[in-house]
Amino acid sequence: MSRLFQQHLSTNYIPSVNETRKIQDFLDILSKEVHIIDAEINQLQQQLKLLQAKRLKLSNLAEQHQALLTPAQRLSHDILETIFLACLPTDRNPCMSITEAPMLLTRISSSWRNIAHSTLWLWAAIHITFP
Repeated sequence: MSRLFQQHLSTNYIPSVNETRKIQDFLDILSKEVHIIDAEINQLQQQLKLLQAKRLKLSNLAEQHQALLTPAQRLSHDILETIFLACLPTDRNPCMSITEAPMLLTRISSSWRNIAHSTLWLWAAIHITFP
């Protein structure tokens, strides 16, 4: 059927009444096939969304586990304390600002916050300004 009127496509051909019925029947078949394909596409898009959500969840889980393997996680408290002290400004007393040590160090992780809070030398010479 698809080839039956192939030669008349993109022309000014006027089909007869009988040909019009055949063309309409063919269009009905095509419309049903398009509808079936659209339903399949919808189903595949839903499956794709589910797979993307599952992938994102797995990627996040892998990223969280990867963070456990970072070298900084394996440093001892003594080494971290030494590093923290080296982060303090050398030309002035540190100030109570979240943009620099020691306050900045308390924002990295709960472990670093605990170490920073327990390292007394970090807080020995804090410059506190009063408005």
